[in-house]
Amino acid sequence: MAKNVSRILSTAVSPYDEYCTGFGMLPESTYITTPLIATGVADIECAHGGSDILDKIVSFDRAEGEYANITQTNMVTVSSFNGINGAILGYDFLKQNIRPYHLVDPEKYPNVYDAEPLFKATQALYGTIKEKHFPIAPGQHILCAYKSLYKNGPCMMYGALAIAIAKDREHNADLYMEDHGTVLATHSREANLEQQTTIIESLLLSVKRISENLNVEYEKIFIGFKCKNVQSGQVGCVITAAPYIHLAKNAIPKGDIPALEHMSLSDWQSQVSGSYMNQPA
Repeated sequence: MAKNVSRILSTAVSPYDEYCTGFGMLPESTYITTPLIATGVADIECAHGGSDILDKIVSFDRAEGEYANITQTNMVTVSSFNGINGAILGYDFLKQNIRPYHLVDPEKYPNVYDAEPLFKATQALYGTIKEKHFPIAPGQHILCAYKSLYKNGPCMMYGALAIAIAKDREHNADLYMEDHGTVLATHSREANLEQQTTIIESLLLSVKRISENLNVEYEKIFIGFKCKNVQSGQVGCVITAAPYIHLAKNAIPKGDIPALEHMSLSDWQSQVSGSYMNQPA
């Protein structure tokens, strides 16, 4: 069944013109989830005899700004669902053209799509460190479907994310399913694809098991995957995240919320680009 996206968007609005914000936790609170995968690497230079945590924090901070600007936020980890009061950026509004995920057999895995277009919508909303669009207000407490992994090099880290869309979204939540780990570093493209395919198939199996656990049918699954090489003497961080937010007022062209629901991402970008913060780092 269809979700009432207009109702969600009408109340998921930040009090700030240029900043997105977190949302409240009242039962009726509406929100927007903004998915992404990001990585960060830092030289091991702050470690001392009693702790190695400082370099990890630096690598995490770099991951927060590596793809889309979700820096300077207090991320509060929550279990990974987009509920009946939530809309997914890039899917429910500012819609992107979706494409099948290239590493799975469409006959064996029907309705599995690439999550990269959804991630691109997240990047378009927040911008980057150097070119801010509508970032989250500094210091905001943000509920976030989020997991992270740290690894010292040399290694090849990965982050994978499945976004499963419930068939009956008026009564069930969409699912965010995350996986992090390492893969063997190899120069063989075939071996790399084989490892990635194994990870993706395991991720899809986990979604199937959650579907069985909850007795919830998912009609579409979006898959994202990202690798990062970490050299010796470095520590890497990979995060999968979906901050739960309210939109900056200036991110709604002319304040026309009904139009926002039916606007493509490219149309939206052309209408709001003059309102970007565009502040240098």
